[in-house]
Amino acid sequence: MALQLSFRLKSGEHAIPLARAHSIVGYAKLQGENDDYFLGWLCLHGESVPVFDLNRVACEEPSPETFGTRIILVPAGEAAPVRLIGLLAAGVTDTIAAGESSATLFNLDDYLPMLVNLIPAVPAVAE
Repeated sequence: MALQLSFRLKSGEHAIPLARAHSIVGYAKLQGENDDYFLGWLCLHGESVPVFDLNRVACEEPSPETFGTRIILVPAGEAAPVRLIGLLAAGVTDTIAAGESSATLFNLDDYLPMLVNLIPAVPAVAE
């Protein structure tokens, strides 16, 4: 049985296959200037990870800052200048069995190419 990671957008409950998530981190202080969908850079174990507001990308409204608001880290893809992309979303607290929820499957492949194009210049990581 395949598991999915659930989250909330303004448009309702959504999920991605759990296998697509590299990891999940708490809502953290980000570096750099935010710009539209881009929220800033997360320093994760010495690696710079661009973070985007998934609710703003998909629904044109910022993600609410709630207890369950988290950053979902997903592989950026081979063409990206970074290894991971962070997606801020609300309600990232549960996994569900595929097909056992009313959550809509969110197609990351529809959004990741656009987000890769919106990544600003990767900052140098302080040593």
